[in-house]
Amino acid sequence: MAGVPGTTVMDLIDSLARQDAIRFVSTRHEQVAGFLADGYSRSRRGLGVCLASRGPGAANLAIAVHNAYDESVPLLVLIGQVPSDVVERRAFEEMDVLATFRPMTKWAVEVHQVARIPELLQRAVRVAQSGRPGPVVVSLPLNVLQGVADGAPARRYRPHPPGPAPAAISEAWSVMESAERPAILLGGGAAGDHRVGRGAAGDHDAFLALAETMAAPLLTTWLRQGLVPHGHPAYLGALGYGAHEVSERVIAEADVLLAIGCRFSEFTTKRWTLIAPETRLVHVDIDPMELGRVYVPEVGIVSDARLAAAALLGSAPTADRSARQARLDKLRAQFEQAVHTVQDAPGTGVGSGAAVHVLRTLVERDDIVLVQDAPSFGPWTARHLPLPRPGTFFGSAGGAMAWGLPAGMGIALARPGLRVVTVSGDGSFWMVAQDFETCVRERIPLVNVVMNNFAYGNTRDRQRFAHEGRYLGVFYGNPDFAAFARDLGGFGRRVEREEDLGPAVEEALAQPLPAIIDVVQDPMAGLPPGLMPPAAR
Repeated sequence: MAGVPGTTVMDLIDSLARQDAIRFVSTRHEQVAGFLADGYSRSRRGLGVCLASRGPGAANLAIAVHNAYDESVPLLVLIGQVPSDVVERRAFEEMDVLATFRPMTKWAVEVHQVARIPELLQRAVRVAQSGRPGPVVVSLPLNVLQGVADGAPARRYRPHPPGPAPAAISEAWSVMESAERPAILLGGGAAGDHRVGRGAAGDHDAFLALAETMAAPLLTTWLRQGLVPHGHPAYLGALGYGAHEVSERVIAEADVLLAIGCRFSEFTTKRWTLIAPETRLVHVDIDPMELGRVYVPEVGIVSDARLAAAALLGSAPTADRSARQARLDKLRAQFEQAVHTVQDAPGTGVGSGAAVHVLRTLVERDDIVLVQDAPSFGPWTARHLPLPRPGTFFGSAGGAMAWGLPAGMGIALARPGLRVVTVSGDGSFWMVAQDFETCVRERIPLVNVVMNNFAYGNTRDRQRFAHEGRYLGVFYGNPDFAAFARDLGGFGRRVEREEDLGPAVEEALAQPLPAIIDVVQDPMAGLPPGLMPPAAR
């Protein structure tokens, strides 16, 4: 559990201090606590929990809650509220917690009786993790937290995810077998549920086997390229900002698209222009409200992603798919050539292409997890970073800057046997840099690679292309991040030459302290050559 101490949660924190089963991590900002819990949940080692006091504390937490809701990440959010006997009197820091958080949560509830805490908390956990996952907020008035419970444990159960209707599977095959140019698109819903023990290395096998059976290219949605191993001959990349032309062409030319666990977001679909109107859609999602929300499917299947894939495999018809396979082999060759053709942009300092080459050596190691923040460096990894194994890459598609460092902390806490490396832009990193001290204090050996171009790179590039280079508010000064790390008791290295980056990262990984690698880039360093930012709309 992560959070910031505050008046209305002190009794809860005191209870945590009198036990040793739950670890409490005190962060320097509530936003960090929320992102840390987000990372813990994404690791699929358990449910991330965060807490904050009412008013400003809860408001600070809202960014992380909104991001988790947008990305379907389960969170249990506990918020201390003013006592019930003064509510609606504009008490100090009073906030209408339920009204604030209802639009960005699966459920928001306030507990008014101590006896109902076990009942409502177990329900909150179930709601957060069931169906389409998401955050749940529980508001706890101070008088409730100061009450005495009888200690009776809550009754718990874990619902089984729904499987597909047999008739829907039959209908899906009738559509898919008619295709000449089929494609499979995996979204975040294909990442599996969030139960302890799930999400292991073999969880992707059903999707790969389905692609092999269909002789169809398999792609992922934006920043979900960690779902499958990139070495598989059916893999054709991730869509979204920085996607290769061949990846987008596969979807644009598809006569049948099997979409599993995806919501057709703006970036994945190039603002809903990538999928042709005549494409026949088979859409699998655990949330029935998602089917037809953007594109009306010919066949809609309400199901857990893996159960649907297994059912489709189990009833696959025998057919000659040699023509499809020949086409897939040609597309795969084009994709591989694009991935390995890395052209760095001119400029001073460390080029982004050189950084990608260093990251390639890292992801080959079976003890490394890579966390991608939301910088303009992201399209480089999307284009040129092959991932040999699933579950070793995490990226935030919700748009919130500053996610990387705290999410990496949560993943590192959930996976203590692995080393977590985050890649952040300097703008994102400096928003939450104060919690590098939390990494030192809590002995979280996170390695933070900061791509430091002294600019809000995404906004700078938009001003460059859409506003004739009239730059305002996008360039700034930075401290020496490596010295900052050392001042807080961590490890720090400043890198200004490309040949020094690999050794600096290896040195950081070889020691036990949290680390910052300050990668100094040209102030105009940003997108891969030839890539333009999406137009503002």
